[in-house]
Formats: sequence, structure tokens, C-alpha cells
Amino acid sequence: MHNRFDQFRLTALGQQLEALIDSPQRYTEYAALSRAEIPAVSAIVHDLQSRFPELAADQTARQFCGAMVGDVMRRHGHALLRPRGRVPGSYFSYGAVWSPLPQQRSFAELLQQLAAMPALVQHSLAAVPAAQRRQRPAGTAFSALEHLCHLRDLDRDAFLPRVQAMRQQQQAALHGVNGSVWAVERDYQAQDWQQAVDGFAAARQALLAALQDCDAAAQARIAVWEGVRRLTLAELVADMAAHDATHLQEIDELLAALAGEAV
Repeated sequence: MHNRFDQFRLTALGQQLEALIDSPQRYTEYAALSRAEIPAVSAIVHDLQSRFPELAADQTARQFCGAMVGDVMRRHGHALLRPRGRVPGSYFSYGAVWSPLPQQRSFAELLQQLAAMPALVQHSLAAVPAAQRRQRPAGTAFSALEHLCHLRDLDRDAFLPRVQAMRQQQQAALHGVNGSVWAVERDYQAQDWQQAVDGFAAARQALLAALQDCDAAAQARIAVWEGVRRLTLAELVADMAAHDATHLQEIDELLAALAGEAV
């Protein structure tokens, strides 16, 4: 989930919504709707309308709901089929459509997905006119330029150091970063577009190079995330692929917003 929701998640409303959305019973509903190619977020529309009427005027809260459902689906191994499917009822114009069944991907398949990301991003953002590259419409997380800078810096300054630490240390201590803070501190909006494009491609190439020769033993190496969660290198790579998928979804929302559509 994007860092822009970190503060909202800590509010009383955010915690109430998370309790509603992230439960085994709800996942069963999300999975059933996905088998019918209906956006998973449709499962909570009735409860939101009846229990959370204030969401009708709270775009951030509604977007948090969609992001939280996405987190649940990715955690259970579902892949994004379509970023924008029609949601019955009100509160949501569109919602993500997820794969009918969880998808187990091999380490090699995850690396292939990571390798494809720079070209996918460049293809998607090629439709953004130069005059709109720094625009951040209401309801979107990043501008097109900020997406590129964020992906570049995360590969270079977070993902690659984590992989290196796990390969060199036993139970390496890993920590998260706040991409929204980086966007401000590093002034992404003032950076050069082509340098960001090239920088992301180079950073992803370096990340993949660090992962290419990982055998089964390397993939099973353990790290400790924020002192709480233990995860393998293979799981870390799966998290990276999920992060990529989140950005592709957000870029689709950005393109829709720039075109004047509701997000």
C-alpha cells in the first residue's frame, strides 16, 4: 500500500475500515467475486454504505479501502487482471479485478516480472504529454515523474541494499522507507524526466544482477523485517514484484485522472 495512507491507517476510521476489510471471511468473498471477474471491493460496498455513510464525502477513505483490499488479494497470491472494472452500487466507480485463483510463481518467474517493469512503465507513461508529467490530480499518489523517481530510488537505495544484506549476513535486519517523504526531501518534481527514465532502468538492471545467481539456499536465507516479521529472500523478491504491480495500478489511475476520468 502506498505510503500516503500510512497516517490515515492510524486514525480511528482507518483502523475500523481495516478491521472490516482484512479478515478471513472477507477474503472468501473477495475470491468468490474474483472468480466471476467482479472487482473484489464490491464485497464491502453494502457494509460501507450502511455503517460508514461519511465515506460518501471522503475520497481518501474510499481509496484506502481499495488499497487495503488489494493488499489482501496480493498477500493471498492473486494477480491483477484489470486495474479498472465497474463496481455495482455506489461509493466506487471502478475497482481492481483480480485473478480467479492464487498464482504461485517461481523465483525465475518473479525475476522475469521484475525485468519487464521498466519497459512497462515507460510504455504506460509515454502517453503523458510533457506538460502533464509533473501534474498530480486529486486522488492520485504521485505524478508521472514522481513514479519514475520513486521506482529508481527504491531499487537503488532500498531493494538492492536489502538483497545485498541478506546475501552477506545471517538474519539481516531490514527496515522500510517512506517514499512520500523521499519525494519531498529529494524534490522529485524538479528532476529531469529522461534521467529518471534511464536511472530506473539502470537501477533495475543492478538489482536483477544481484539476484541472478541465487540458488535454492540463497533464496531461503532469512531476514527480519522491522524486528518483527521473518521472511526469506524469495519472499522479499515476491514483495518487490507486488510493489511493482501496485505502481502499475496507480499509474493506470493517474492516466485516467489526467484524462478527466473519476478515480
